[in-house]
Amino acid sequence: MEDMKLKDIGIDKFKEDIYSYYLKIFPEDERKPLELLQSSYEKHYTRIIEILYKNEIIGFMILNKVKDKGYAVLDYLAILPQYRNNKFGTKALQILLEQERENSGIFIEIEKVGLGKNIEENLLREKRKNFYEKIGFKKLNFDLFLFDVIYTPYLFSNIKDDESMIIDEILNIYESISGKERIKQNCKIIKKLRFEEISKDNIKVVAKLQYEIFPNSSAYSVYKSKITGERKDLYIGYIAYMEDIPVGVTGIYEIPEYSDTVWLSWFGIKKEYRKLGYGKQILDYTIEMAKTLNKKYLRLYTFEIWNSEAQVFYKRNMDLGEYYYNEKEHKDIFEGKPKIFSISLCDEKVELWNNKFINISEDEDSHEKSVIMMKEDGIID
Repeated sequence: MEDMKLKDIGIDKFKEDIYSYYLKIFPEDERKPLELLQSSYEKHYTRIIEILYKNEIIGFMILNKVKDKGYAVLDYLAILPQYRNNKFGTKALQILLEQERENSGIFIEIEKVGLGKNIEENLLREKRKNFYEKIGFKKLNFDLFLFDVIYTPYLFSNIKDDESMIIDEILNIYESISGKERIKQNCKIIKKLRFEEISKDNIKVVAKLQYEIFPNSSAYSVYKSKITGERKDLYIGYIAYMEDIPVGVTGIYEIPEYSDTVWLSWFGIKKEYRKLGYGKQILDYTIEMAKTLNKKYLRLYTFEIWNSEAQVFYKRNMDLGEYYYNEKEHKDIFEGKPKIFSISLCDEKVELWNNKFINISEDEDSHEKSVIMMKEDGIID
C-alpha cells in the first residue's frame, strides 16, 4: 500500500474534515469534548493524523504524548466505514509505529473482553483485541477503570520498562490532558489478584473478611471443619489479595449425590473493590480451579431479591439461570426468590438443574454456629 500516508493536521482542519466522522463513529461515552481536544492540541500534547489513500481521507488517528521519546497513548484509530475490511487499519498503524520507533512505546486501551452488554459487543471487543495482538501489542498485567469503563491496556514497545514506570507515565499523560483532579476521581489501576488456598495460617484473616462481606452468612464453621479434617466432602476455599490486601473470597464444594457438579461457595468481594473487575478475576480463577476437578458443571445459588446487585453479574458470566423451588427447603427462603446459575466446565452444553434438592436451608442455619465459634476463637468481639 505505497499509496497510503499519514498526514498531521491542525485543529481547524480536524474540525473541517474529520470532526463529523468522529461524531458518527464513536459513541458519546467514548468521545472527548471538542474543547478538551483543542486544549491538548494547543499545548502540543496531541497529534491529529489523517490517514490518506491515493490522497483521499480514509480514516484518522489521535495520539497523545507529553514527553519527548516517552510513551504515547493512541486515543483513537478509525477507518471510515466505506473503506473497512481492506487492511487499511493494519497498514496505517504499522506506519505510525515506524514513525514513533524512537519513543518508548505506544499504549492503547481496549474495553475489557467479557464485560460487554451482550454477545455482539463482546465479539467486537475480542476482534479489537485480536487486531492489536496480531500487530505486536502485548497485554499488560493490570486493567484500567477509566470514567466508569474497565479497559485492558496493551503496549507496543521494544524496551523493558517496569510496569510501575509505565503506569506513572501513562497517568501523567491522562492528567496533563484531562486534569489531575479529574483523573484522580475517575481512574483506578486494577492489578492482577493473587490467590491463596484457605489454611490454618490464614483462616482468621479469611473468616473475618468473609464475615464482613456476608454479615448474615458466616462460613467459619465450614472453613474450620475442612482444615481440621472433620469435613470429608470436597471443599476448597480461597482468599484473593490485591498485592497484600485481602479483598475477596471464593470456594468450591460438592453435594455428593450429584457427581457431575461442583458449587460456588461464598463468592464475594469487599464493597470498596466492587465494580472494578476484581469480581470477574475471582470468578475466572474459581472456574479454572473447578475445571481441574473433572466435573461437568459449576453452579451457584443466589437470591434475586436479597442479592439483587449480583444478578446482572451472574447473567453476564454464567451460561444459564433458572428459578429454584423444592418443597423440602424451609419455606421462608422462597421470599428471596432463589435462583441457580450454571456454567459448563467441559465441551457439553450446560443442563438445567430442574429443582433437585440442594438444602439451602442447612447453609443458612450454620451462620449462628459460625458466629459463636469466631467469638470463641477471638476473631470477632
